[in-house]
Amino acid sequence: MEYIKNCLWGVCLSFILLTVNCGGRQTLERDVISLSELPPVDVSVYQDSVMVVRDWLAVGPFTFNPLLTDPVRSFFRNDLRRYRVKEGMIDGAGVERLQKRGADVFLINELSPQIRLFKYMHGGNMNKMSNAYLVARIHSNQAREATLIMDGSYSYAVWLNGDKLLEVTGKYNVNKAGNRFVNVSLKEGENLLSVKVSRGTNRRSWDLICAIGPRQKCERIFRVNYTGDFVVNPVVSRSLEVYAGPYHNGRVEVADAGGQPVAASSFENLNTNDRPFIVAGFNKLADGFYKVALSVGGARMEQMIYKGDYKKFVAQAKAKVAAINAGTPYVSDLKAALQRVEFLNDKPQEDVHSPDETRFVNRNRVYWGCSLSEMLRQDALTQLMTYQDEVGDSGVFIFHKGVKRQTPLPLVIIVPSGVTGDSMIADWYTGNLDQIETDNAIADEYGFAVAWIYAGGRNYSAAKTEKEITAVINRLQSEDAIDPQKIFIMGDCEGGRRALVQLALSPDRYAACVVSSPITLSGGSDGTPINLIEQMGRVPILIRHGADDDVSPVENSRRFNAEAQRLNLPVIYEEVAGSHINYINDEHRFVFEFFNFVWLKYY
Repeated sequence: MEYIKNCLWGVCLSFILLTVNCGGRQTLERDVISLSELPPVDVSVYQDSVMVVRDWLAVGPFTFNPLLTDPVRSFFRNDLRRYRVKEGMIDGAGVERLQKRGADVFLINELSPQIRLFKYMHGGNMNKMSNAYLVARIHSNQAREATLIMDGSYSYAVWLNGDKLLEVTGKYNVNKAGNRFVNVSLKEGENLLSVKVSRGTNRRSWDLICAIGPRQKCERIFRVNYTGDFVVNPVVSRSLEVYAGPYHNGRVEVADAGGQPVAASSFENLNTNDRPFIVAGFNKLADGFYKVALSVGGARMEQMIYKGDYKKFVAQAKAKVAAINAGTPYVSDLKAALQRVEFLNDKPQEDVHSPDETRFVNRNRVYWGCSLSEMLRQDALTQLMTYQDEVGDSGVFIFHKGVKRQTPLPLVIIVPSGVTGDSMIADWYTGNLDQIETDNAIADEYGFAVAWIYAGGRNYSAAKTEKEITAVINRLQSEDAIDPQKIFIMGDCEGGRRALVQLALSPDRYAACVVSSPITLSGGSDGTPINLIEQMGRVPILIRHGADDDVSPVENSRRFNAEAQRLNLPVIYEEVAGSHINYINDEHRFVFEFFNFVWLKYY
């Protein structure tokens, strides 16, 4: 499962980023820590906002004997029983009792929403450590309804005021920065939120992410983040399973490839955090791709699934591609798409320890399998495409043309951050469907095409990227797919640095540039953006940076903007609250809004 384990370990990619390294274990100088010293989250102050829980009192980690207990099963050990403390109810008296009897108790305060427990564990044999318990105080000036947004790895459980709300097992990564949406009723005054987090078998991720907010806002986050991902089993053998997040009422409709309805069912008062909603009867349907629509709260979400034997589909698709003999670039595209499908097909069909990872791989199988099917019909909206640069080197990129509103289309080039592979076919970057689908949908709203380039992968260099971008543009222009006078570039973090370097190399190519949390004060042999600023010409640049960013410090953008203002260059700087992690996947909406503004104003 190396593909699964590496799928989200790129550096600094948009809404779900896993490389936080700030702060450290913070304990008071006194021997005893009181629960009253833990700062509360006051939801009364920001009633209309989603608030990140960053302050925790932590207990542990607790050890186990891996010779006697399976690390996966270690999550189910009740480590607090011998301290006469109830799981999910570590109150002030319990904190005092734990310390008196020698348990390790400490305070955590993070700038990032992502609590990475590994960095708080000093000393001891990590192979024997598994469970840690965390407590947060939530204060409300009145009784109110709210929603928790939770994510964790490897396994975690959640209690509010002693009542168990949620249990999730077998998650290798915090791949959404918000995996579960749990409706809660807060009482007036103080509420105790307790979480148990187990490392299990995972030696690369032992994390917790938690936020709380009003239900309406959390429902919107769910609709954005889970569009294209609400089906629990994207490759269906018998019954279709659906996750509805904070919604307890909804309707599911299924249509075949021709748009004809084949199934429909509704649910009421069902908490799908506990168990998915099951739409039965799929075993009678023919094998093939189907579109599933989930209607909740007046909104409609859609996702493709595959019913039947996916390996059989791959064999049939391979035969169809092999039967096409024409030596055209489109045949090269089909072969690249088939390589992606075969790469996914060769992965284990099921991860018995992690249904979440099985779902992740199956979702990729369906997405790229459906894309290949559409390419064979020559009507794909998102597909893999190939290029050949000026010296004959070839490569692959993702192209999204969407629902054409005009021809040719303005093009947005998305520069990746620190991808670590050798091939876009097999890289986690191509599996980042949450961001790919969300950004493509926003591009459709504004009438843009999108090219997701690879920039050489781990062999990145500015010169190689320049050649790749030139080759990509030439390939798309040869097919009249894009307008070469309306090309835009964007990137996040290290990808933002790379985008600015590319802008400095070819300022006449781009109509505008947008970067989020860019690294501007350092760089490799290809240059440091703040030193290249005068080479960027008069191209409009928009920079957005979180004031509490702990991966790319905000000083990067502050100093770059100050230098741009000194030179009277068209740079707009927006400093916003928050860190490097976003809970909602459409944080790039401001990018396309700016490109649209520039396009309409100047072109």
